[in-house]
Amino acid sequence: MSDILTPQKKVFLCMDNPADHELIARMGRALSVPERVRIMKSLLSASKSIAAISEELDIPASSVSRHIDVLAEAGLVYVMYKPSPKGHVKYCSQAILELCVSLEPMSTDLKKKGYTVEMPIGMFSHCHIKAPCGMTGLEENVESFDDPNVFFSPKRVQAECIWFDQGFISYNFPTDFPRDGQYSQITFSFEVCSETMYYNNEWESDITVCVNQCEILTFTSAGDFGGRRGKYTPSYWPVTSTQFGVLKRITVDESGVWEDNVFISDKVRYGDLRIGEGSSIRLDIGVKDDAEHKGGVNLFGRNFGDYPQAILMTLE
Repeated sequence: MSDILTPQKKVFLCMDNPADHELIARMGRALSVPERVRIMKSLLSASKSIAAISEELDIPASSVSRHIDVLAEAGLVYVMYKPSPKGHVKYCSQAILELCVSLEPMSTDLKKKGYTVEMPIGMFSHCHIKAPCGMTGLEENVESFDDPNVFFSPKRVQAECIWFDQGFISYNFPTDFPRDGQYSQITFSFEVCSETMYYNNEWESDITVCVNQCEILTFTSAGDFGGRRGKYTPSYWPVTSTQFGVLKRITVDESGVWEDNVFISDKVRYGDLRIGEGSSIRLDIGVKDDAEHKGGVNLFGRNFGDYPQAILMTLE
C-alpha cells in the first residue's frame, strides 16, 4: 500500500468561519447515514476493499461503493486502486484521526483583521504551459484551443474555465491590505481538477502550488470530473466535457502547511513567504515536468463548476 493511506492527525473547523461552512456541511452530510458511520468504524482498524467491507457489514457492494464515494468527497476516507487478476480493486482507508467542529465564536479582533481578495481566473499575470490547453467563458469559448500563444490575449479576462496539460499559471494578488494587521496565516481557495480528453473521473494529476516562488505542496487530483453538469457550468458547454472540480483550500500559518484543514507539513511556515514585502503576492498552480502523474489542470471560475467563486486569497 502507498503511504498516502496513512491517516492525517486532525481536522479543525469553526462554525463561525464562513470559509469552513462548505466542508462542515459536506462532512455532516457524509456522516448523516448510519451505514456510513458503520463503514467508518470498520476502517478504523485497517484499509479494506469494497468486497471486504460488504462482507463484514452485510451491506451490498454497490451500496458500499456509493457510500465510500460520498465519504471520499468529504475527505473522510482515501480511495486507491490496486491491480488484481480481474482488473483493479478499490481499496479504502481512514483519512483523518480526529474531527473537531468548534461552536465557539471567533474573537472580534480576529474577524476585524481578515483581508480577502477574489481573483478572476482569467486575470493571470504569467503562464508557461503545454497543449492541450484552452479557455472558455460564460457565453462562449475564449480564442482557439490548444495554442498556448493565445493565452495572453486581452480576452483572457473573460475566462471561467482554464485548462492545460503541463506547466504553470501565475496570479499576482495585491498587497494593499492594512499594515496594522498582525497577519499570521494565508489561505488560498480554488476549484480544480485534472485534465484529459472529454473527462475521466479516474485520471490522476500531481498539482503543485507555490506562493512567492516557495513550493508549498503537491496534491494529487483524483480525476477530470464529468458525467453530470456542474452546478454553475454554462448550458452551452458540452456535457461530454469537463464539468466541475473539487474545492481545494491551502493554508500556511506559523505552524506549517494545511491542506483542506488537515495539517500536512512544517517545512514551510508563514514567515518563510515574506508576505507584504513586495508589491504583490504570487500564486503559481501547475504540473511539474518531473511529476509522477502528469494529468493536467482545470481551474474553474465563479460561473463554472460546482462552486461560485474564483481564486480566493485570505490573510488572517
